[in-house]
Amino acid sequence: MGFQVKMALTSFELGRLKLLAHVREELDRAGIEAQSIQCKSGGLQTPPGIARLTIVANATPATLDFTSTEIEECESIVAGEPWYKIAAFIARLAR
Repeated sequence: MGFQVKMALTSFELGRLKLLAHVREELDRAGIEAQSIQCKSGGLQTPPGIARLTIVANATPATLDFTSTEIEECESIVAGEPWYKIAAFIARLAR
């Protein structure tokens, strides 16, 4: 018999998942086929307190940074400033 450990996701982790799902929807709506969509934080490539969204479309990477607070605000729904940032970002990709 094995046992399972269940851990709840943090507000940041939930927000990041919601944000990625929203980005995928908006890319599909704009007719943009992405080869890769990632949202990373921590490590050497992102400053503390920043999450970096990277989309690779047409073999070209594009990035957009969010604060940890903005990501956590997306825990339930992507709205407000993160929504506007994503909309403007995808509009630039569509050009």
